[in-house]
Amino acid sequence: MNTDKNKLLQYIAILLLVFLSNAGRAQYYTSGADPASIQWYKIETENFKVVFPERFSEKGQYIAKVLEEIYKSGGNSLNHKPRKISVLIHSETAYSNGFVTWAPKRIELYSTPHQDMYAQDWLQQLGIHEFRHVVQIDKLNTGFTNMMSYIFGEQAVGAVLGMYVPMWFLEGDAVATETALTQSGRGRSPAFEQAMKAQVLDKKLYSYEKAMFGSYKDFVPDHYEMGYQLVAGARAKYGKEIWESALFNTGRNSQGFTPFNSGQKKVSGINKVSLYKEVFGDLKQKWDEQNNQTNLSTYHPITSTDSRFVNFEYPLQLDTNLWVASISGPGEVRRFVKVNANGDYENILTPGNRNREPFSLWGHVLCWAQLEPDARWENRMYSVIKTYDLDTHKLNKISYKSRLFSPALHPDGKRIAAVEVDSDNSYSLVLIDKDSGDKVNEFSYGDNNYLFTPSWNKQGNKLVCIALSEKGKSIVVLNTETGQWQEVLAPSFKEISLARWGDQDDLYFTGTYSGKEEIYIIRNGEVFQLTQSKYGATSATVSENELVYAHYTSDGYQLVKTKIHEENWIPVAVVKDHSPKLYKTISEQEQEKPDFSSIDDQADYSVSKYSKWNLFQPHSWAPAFVNIEDTEVRQGISVQSQNLLGTAITTVGWNADPQYTHEKYYVGFEYQGWYPVLSMNMYMGDYQEIKEGFYVNATDTFYSSGVKNNRFRMETGISLPLNFSRTNHSVYLKPSVQYNLIKEPDYAVSREKYTMVGNYLRPVSSYNLNVEGLNDQSLEYSLYFHRLKYKAARDVAYRWGQVAELVYQHSPWGNINRGGIAGLFTRLYLPGIGKHDALRLDNAYQYKTMGDQSVSNNQYVFNTYGDYFTMPRGYIAQPNDKMYSFKGDYIFPLSNPDLTIPGVLYLKRINCNLFFDYSQTQSEIRYTSGQSNHHTQNYISTGIELKSEAHLFRFMFPVTIGYRVAELIHQNHQIKHELLLGLNISGFSIGK
Repeated sequence: MNTDKNKLLQYIAILLLVFLSNAGRAQYYTSGADPASIQWYKIETENFKVVFPERFSEKGQYIAKVLEEIYKSGGNSLNHKPRKISVLIHSETAYSNGFVTWAPKRIELYSTPHQDMYAQDWLQQLGIHEFRHVVQIDKLNTGFTNMMSYIFGEQAVGAVLGMYVPMWFLEGDAVATETALTQSGRGRSPAFEQAMKAQVLDKKLYSYEKAMFGSYKDFVPDHYEMGYQLVAGARAKYGKEIWESALFNTGRNSQGFTPFNSGQKKVSGINKVSLYKEVFGDLKQKWDEQNNQTNLSTYHPITSTDSRFVNFEYPLQLDTNLWVASISGPGEVRRFVKVNANGDYENILTPGNRNREPFSLWGHVLCWAQLEPDARWENRMYSVIKTYDLDTHKLNKISYKSRLFSPALHPDGKRIAAVEVDSDNSYSLVLIDKDSGDKVNEFSYGDNNYLFTPSWNKQGNKLVCIALSEKGKSIVVLNTETGQWQEVLAPSFKEISLARWGDQDDLYFTGTYSGKEEIYIIRNGEVFQLTQSKYGATSATVSENELVYAHYTSDGYQLVKTKIHEENWIPVAVVKDHSPKLYKTISEQEQEKPDFSSIDDQADYSVSKYSKWNLFQPHSWAPAFVNIEDTEVRQGISVQSQNLLGTAITTVGWNADPQYTHEKYYVGFEYQGWYPVLSMNMYMGDYQEIKEGFYVNATDTFYSSGVKNNRFRMETGISLPLNFSRTNHSVYLKPSVQYNLIKEPDYAVSREKYTMVGNYLRPVSSYNLNVEGLNDQSLEYSLYFHRLKYKAARDVAYRWGQVAELVYQHSPWGNINRGGIAGLFTRLYLPGIGKHDALRLDNAYQYKTMGDQSVSNNQYVFNTYGDYFTMPRGYIAQPNDKMYSFKGDYIFPLSNPDLTIPGVLYLKRINCNLFFDYSQTQSEIRYTSGQSNHHTQNYISTGIELKSEAHLFRFMFPVTIGYRVAELIHQNHQIKHELLLGLNISGFSIGK
C-alpha cells in the first residue's frame, strides 16, 4: 500500500512540476510528420511566422494577410495582444482541422475545407478560432505564471491552462469570437444550439460536472456547444469583462486554488456553477418562449426514439417504404442501415473513417467519400470514393489518392459528381467515370468559390450545389451539357445546406430563416418553409409527394415522414425568427471587426525557404529530472525541444540523485522526418566501482584504493510505423530494430595485502589488479501488428480485433554474452454478451538461450535476458528458461453512475473485469557434476478488478482508481489485494 501512495505522490509531483499541457509522444504533443519530399517556405510578418509547403505559396500569402487582419481585433474583448507565434500549414491532407498547443507554442492549420462548414471562408474560420486560443493562452503569461515560465519555460503556461481553465471556456470563447467578429460562425447556427436546447427543455440541466466531463449513460453536448452558450450568455448578462477578468486573475494568481472562478466572480458576483445555472435558466425561458410561438408540423415517425441517443441521418429512398440512412451515436459505430416503414433497421455496411457529409444512392448502389491515411505520413490523408452494391454486396474503390468529397451518383450509374480540393486550395466540381475512376470533366464556379453536396436531377443533366462566396451561401445549378451555372437562391449568411431535387424541378434544402433548421422548397423561383419543428429538421428526401427527413429530438435524429400539402407552405418573406440571438449582443460588444474584403493572395510579403533541418527549438525546462513514462521526479535539470515541423524531438537532462550517478546525464532524440523513424537515447555518468578501505576474504585482508568508473549507455533504433487503415478497422504495422550498448572502460585497483603481526596489521605486498571493462552490446528486433475494428464511445474495449508482436534479442558482440530471448505475443478481442462488453484473450510464449556461465554452490549460473511477459496477476516474477502465459479478461461496464460531489469528485464509470491467468514456466538447473534437474511449474490466478473513471477536483484528465482481488491457486489459494492507480494524460491541444 505504501508503494501505491508513493506512486500517487509521484503523479501529483509530476502534475505540479511539469503537468505538460501536451503530454503525448515524447512528452509533448505532435500531430505527426508531413511527407519528406515537401519543400518548406516561410513568410515573416509582424506578428506571425507562417510556414507552408511550396505548392501553397499563394495561399500562404493569403493566410498571412488574414492572420494580420484578425490580429487587430481578435483579442480586443480579452484586452490582450499576444506575442509573435509560428503557424504551420498542412496542405497535403483531406483532414480539416486546426489546433493551438503550448510547449512548443504554435498554431497548426489543416487547410482543406470540409462539407459541413458555415458561411465563411475556411481559412478565415480557422484563423479567427485558432488565433483566439493564442490570445487566451498568452494572456495567462502574467504575474505568478510569468514568473514560473522563467523556471519552467512554455510548459508553465500550459500547466496553468490545464489545471485551471475549463475546456468549455476555451472552446466556447473561441466559438463566441468567430461568431461575434463575423456575419457567420457556429453561434449563429441553430443546429449548433439544438443539442443543448433539447437537453435543457426535455431532460434537465445536468450537474456542472456532468456538463463539463460528459457521460457514458446520457448524451451530453460537447464543450463547444455548452461552452458557447455559457460564454456568450455570461457576456450578454455581465459584459465581455467577465472572461477577461477570469483569465487575467488565473495568470496573475495561479498559485491559488480557484483563480479562474475567482476572476469571473469579481464581475458576476457568483461562482461558476451558479453562473452555469443562471445562464441556462435564462436560456430555458427564452427557448420556451421560442417554442410557444412555433406551430408544430404534424408528421409520422418512422424510427422510434431511443433514450440511449441514436441518430438516423441523410435518408434516401431505396424502395417503397424502405430507406437507407446513416446511423450513429455514443453507443453506435457510424454505419449504413436499411430502415423500413415500421422503423426496424438492418445493417448494410460499416465504412471507414468519414467526414460528416451525405452519401448518395441510385438504384441499389451506395456511394460515399471516405478518409484514407497515407501509409507513413500522418499529415497526408486522402478522401477517396467508394461504392457498394446492395444486391451483389460488392465493395468498389473508385478513386485513389484523391481529395474528393460528397460524391453523387449519376442516374445512369456510370458517372459520379464530386467536389475536389487541390493541395493549393483550388476548388472545382468534377465528373468521374465510375468504372475507371478517371476525371471526365471539371467545372469551377465564380472566383474559386467552394461548393457543397452536389445532387443530380432525375434527368441527369443538372447538378444543384450550395456555393460559398464572400457574400455567404447560395444555391446554384449547373447544366452539365452546356457548362452554364444558374443562381437560384441569392447568397446570404443565413445557414443553408443539403440542396436536393424533388420529383419535378423543385429544389428542397435545409434553411435557418426561422431560427431553427427546417425544410424549405424552391418552386418557380419562390421559397417556402415546409416544416415547423421543436428543435430542427434537415436532410429531406422526396418521393411521390411524401417528405422524409431527419427530425431532431433530445434522443437524437429520428426519421419521420409527412405528406407535402401546398396549403401549409409558408412564404419565406413572412417567416419569423424568435430565437434568443445571443450572437447579436456579443457582436455589439466588439468595437472593431476584421475586414477581409480587400485581402487577396498577391505576393505582398517576401517568401524565403524554411529549412527542414531546423531541428532544435528548446521550449521548456524544469529544475527537476522528470521521467513521464516511469512517473519519476528527481532532483536535477531537464530541457525539452521540439522543432516546428514536429519531426525532431529532443530531451536533455541532468539527474542529480546520488543513487543514479551512473546515469547522471541524459540525451534523447527522435527524428520522424524520413520514411523510417530514428531514435537514440544516451545516458552518461560515473559510479563508485570500488570504495577505498579494508576488505576481508576467507584467507586475506586487503586495503584497496577507491575506483570511480565511467559508464555510457545508449539505445538507438530504427522503426517504420505504417498505417494501412482502409476499411472499418485500424490496421497498423511497425517493424523495428534497436541496438543497445553499455560501455565501461578498463580500470586498475591498487591493492595492499596485510597480515596480522601480533595485534597489528602489517602490509606484506602490494600490486595492481587490472579489471576488464564492460562492453555489453545487444540487438533487439520486433514486429508489431494490429487490426482493430472501430469501437463506439461506450464500448469498454475493442469488440473485435487482433494484435500480434514478435520480438527477439541477442548479444552478437561485446565481452558479455547474455544469450538470446525470443517472444511471441497475441491478443484477440471478441464481443461479449452485453452490447458494450468485450472478451480479451492474451497468449504469450518466450524462449531463452543461455549466455555466459559461472559457478555458484556447485551450480552453473547463466547470463540471460529478463522476461518479456508477466506472470499471472498477483504472482511475482519467477526464473525460467521458457514460459507460456495466458490471460483472459471479460470486461464490462458495471455502472455509469454520474455521481457528483460538487468540486471534489465526478464518478463517470465503473468497469468490472473478471480474469483468469495461467502461466507455465520451465527451467533447468545444471550442476558441475554433470547432473541436471528440469522444473516445470504452473501458476494460476483468478479474480476481479473494479476500475473507476473519475475526475478529481474538476481536473480535466480522468483518474483511474481501482481495486484488484486475486486468488493465487498455486500458493495455497492465497488472496491478494491490490490498489490500482492510473492517470490518463493524453496529447492535449485545443481548437477546431
